[in-house]
This record gives sequence, C-alpha cells and structure tokens, in this order.
Amino acid sequence: MASLYELTIPVLTRVLRTEESLLKKAEEHAKTTGTPVEELVAARLAPDMFSLSKQVGVTVLFARIVSHLLAGKELPPTQIGEWSLEENYSFIAGALELLAEIKPEDLNGRESEIISFNYVNGKYSSYFNTTLKLRASNANNFADVTRFLVPSVYFHLTTLYDILRHKGVPLGKANYLEHLVADWEFS
Repeated sequence: MASLYELTIPVLTRVLRTEESLLKKAEEHAKTTGTPVEELVAARLAPDMFSLSKQVGVTVLFARIVSHLLAGKELPPTQIGEWSLEENYSFIAGALELLAEIKPEDLNGRESEIISFNYVNGKYSSYFNTTLKLRASNANNFADVTRFLVPSVYFHLTTLYDILRHKGVPLGKANYLEHLVADWEFS
C-alpha cells in the first residue's frame, strides 16, 4: 500500500505543476490572440462557480493544509482571492516550495491523527463556512486522503482545464496529463 506521503506530496506537486503549465499555455494564447490575460484568469464556467484564479487557490490551499497540518505544523492564514496571473504563478511556486520541504518521515506514521481546519470568518478562506475534521486514514485505507483530498484537487485542476478550453485555449489531453504521467515509461 502507498504511504501517506506518496498519496499526498507527489500528487499535489504534479497537480500544481500541471496548473502552472496550463497557465503558461493560457498566457501564450492571450498574447497570440490579443485576449486580455485578466479575462482568462477571471473566467468561470457558470456564474456560481469559482473563477480560474480561485481554482488555483483551492489547490494551493490544499497543498498548504497537507504541508502544514498533516506534518504537525501551524497553518498560516491562507486566502483564496481573485489573483492576477503573476500572483497565481507566485502562489503555485510558494506551495511547491512548501511541498518540497516535506519529507516522508514528516507524514508517515501520522495516518490516524485527526486534522481540523476552520474556514469560518475568512481565516483560511472566505468561501467556506465550516470546520472540516479529517483523518488521514480510516482502517488503514487513507479514506479522507483518497476520498476527499485527491478528488478535490483533481476536480479543481479539471475545472481550470475546462475553463481554459471553454475560452479557446488550445489544450489537449496531453497538456492535462503532462506532469501526471511524467515518470511513466512509454515504448
């Protein structure tokens, strides 16, 4: 069975690198078509859905939660905002740095601990109003990691991809999978 570290840190790293790559494709598209990049960053699929920027924000937030709470560290306040393209790049880079600092021994062995984080009053995000209590594992099957964390980050990555496709950015499945299968060998 994969370890808690293997189920979190590499997954989040690949998702964030994919988001960064997709944003670069969006930036290239904006330059070639004359589309304001701000229009792409603020785009959403439906009026009540998060913007592209907030899709990035949620995955950055989850990376911060895993890198801090699961590793037993204090979670600094994190906001999910309407960030510029440059801010999106910066927040992704910061999250990748945090993830790179986490070692397997920081997470492995903490599977049965319950982590709790509160979104109320904008402390971590003004878009949620609940306290989440998660256990990394449930009967040694990493239930909350595999049923909540991983599906959530892939949901937001997929939504970011879909927003860009909807706005005409020429992306294909290979762009989505580029970092997710980077360690695979093809023959």
